[in-house]
Amino acid sequence: MKISEVKFWRLSGLFGAVAFLLLYIAAMSLDEGYVFGENYLSDLGVSSGAWAFNSALIVAGVLFIAFALFGLSRQLGRGIVGKLGTGMMVLSALLLISIAIFTEDAGDIHGVLSVAFFLETLVTVGVVDLGLVRTKSLGLFGPVVCTACLAFGLCLLPFGGTPLVETLAVLDIVVWGILISMRLALMPD
Repeated sequence: MKISEVKFWRLSGLFGAVAFLLLYIAAMSLDEGYVFGENYLSDLGVSSGAWAFNSALIVAGVLFIAFALFGLSRQLGRGIVGKLGTGMMVLSALLLISIAIFTEDAGDIHGVLSVAFFLETLVTVGVVDLGLVRTKSLGLFGPVVCTACLAFGLCLLPFGGTPLVETLAVLDIVVWGILISMRLALMPD
């Protein structure tokens, strides 16, 4: 079965999420001291599994940029909301990549970039949600997935930046990317 170019770009969000998960699991398995939900994910970026974790962020970020520009942008419309949603997704991906470049060893810049990534991505999901509501391009599926992921992310905010909250927020973003990318892939070219 041959995947068309359109389907490839629509699936790039799924590819990014899966690549992230596989490399994240590899990084965890390489670091004996890492405990899921008890350590910050970024702890893996300076451990024995650093190559895998930092690669996860970079690969996922590059694929999410492709997903934003060539996979989802058409579904958001040509208006200001669509352009803003696409641009904000690209910014989220660039922030993700920057977390791999400026690891915990880089000091305060890492923390600033991490917080910026989570907050900016939360707002991005809201803008994408608005774009999908306006275009109706994914029917109810897109807005329902976006609203659910946005609501979950907002519910996490009062609990602060603990390792467990960070892990849940990342998983929320990954699930969002998988579901939206898979729904796009099911659309006709």
